[in-house]
Amino acid sequence: MVDLSPQKAYSIFLDYCDEIAKSKYILSTTAIKNLLRFIANTPCLYNYIAKCNENIKFREEYAKFMGDKTLEIPSNPMATVSVISALLFDFDRNNVDIDRFLMKYYKYDDYGACYQQFCNTVLIAYAKAFGGVVDYKEKVIEGEEEKPVHNQAKETAMPFISKMMHIVEDDGNISDAFKEDLLTVLDGLYYSFDISRAKMIKVVWIGLSAMTKNYRPIQSYMREVRLILEDYALI
Repeated sequence: MVDLSPQKAYSIFLDYCDEIAKSKYILSTTAIKNLLRFIANTPCLYNYIAKCNENIKFREEYAKFMGDKTLEIPSNPMATVSVISALLFDFDRNNVDIDRFLMKYYKYDDYGACYQQFCNTVLIAYAKAFGGVVDYKEKVIEGEEEKPVHNQAKETAMPFISKMMHIVEDDGNISDAFKEDLLTVLDGLYYSFDISRAKMIKVVWIGLSAMTKNYRPIQSYMREVRLILEDYALI
């Protein structure tokens, strides 16, 4: 067991999430196992998950999350932490086959693309929800090796991200599934800036760029954000 403060534990938790997001699909099970081992051996994180489980109707929330055709990420952070933790443990124990899971919920031609989309949606939502549970706005500290994100980069980029989210929300010409996925990734990028996680910003940006390559309504804002990321050496 590792006795860490919630702040330090969450910072390391985010590092493990970064490892999962940057892993190639064929190595993903190892990265997921590393995160779960850390959670299991860190009392404060394990206790947070236990408390989340106690405060929701777990079976109902998990069934709702694993919809027939799409994943329904809960709006309640405690439910999100609970069901996604359970999903990751189910992957590790082979209770849920990750190959079938990815092909069911992500309509791409190969497992690598499906896995990247999983990281850009589910994993980002998980990291954000866990941050909410441990009160990240006041307590999260940066990992010692994490490159700092300049305040000017955050102040300049975040309004553009907000504008893109409004455009997507108001767009009636795209499918509900694409809209939901795109809003989740944009929210993940905003969140990555909010907590100053340079590595997470880069990972989410790569996924967002791939998703929006043929989506014209936000391209002008995408170009502005790309310039900011390049100016501050974040990509």
